[in-house]
Amino acid sequence: MGSLVETISAALAAVGPATEARLRELLAEFDELNLGDEERLSALATTIAAAAATHHRRHAPVYLEAVKSWALEIAGALEPAPPRLAGVPVGGPVEEGAELLIAGLDQLIDAMTQTEVGVQDRLVTELAVVARLLGQYDANAIHMTLMTVGSSLADPLYRPGELVQVPLRETTQPLSRDARLEGLVPRGVA
Repeated sequence: MGSLVETISAALAAVGPATEARLRELLAEFDELNLGDEERLSALATTIAAAAATHHRRHAPVYLEAVKSWALEIAGALEPAPPRLAGVPVGGPVEEGAELLIAGLDQLIDAMTQTEVGVQDRLVTELAVVARLLGQYDANAIHMTLMTVGSSLADPLYRPGELVQVPLRETTQPLSRDARLEGLVPRGVA
């Protein structure tokens, strides 16, 4: 994880203290919403999908792969490791969290563009925000979130900012005997 920390640190140094302070405020505001795990992941999925569709349309799969790689690296480096989600508590308004993150990221990107921060540093800063939030979860939750984002982006009716609901509750419930394989949502990775 040393190189990831160095990459993020160099980008944050390049964007300047005002942008870094705003980034920390955004993360604190999101934490203050006290959303449950499913709601946090859905707000984050909505944000990632909107960013991919708005800012990275031509390279959305590469962007999603970068988010996944960084989030898994962060999750793997956390001590103690993120707990595997077994029961999913219900939290607050997911739409408010998504709107907060989308608007906050857009403001950060606009501010960095206006101050002529390089494209690479802007991208690293954006990736750092979403990977830090997503990296607080286990590998299955990360994969489930990004599979849901990928499905939303593949839908021709998807519009940036639309709610992307991560179905964690469905994946924590035991299957019934009459469950049909073709109707099941993927339940993570082995």
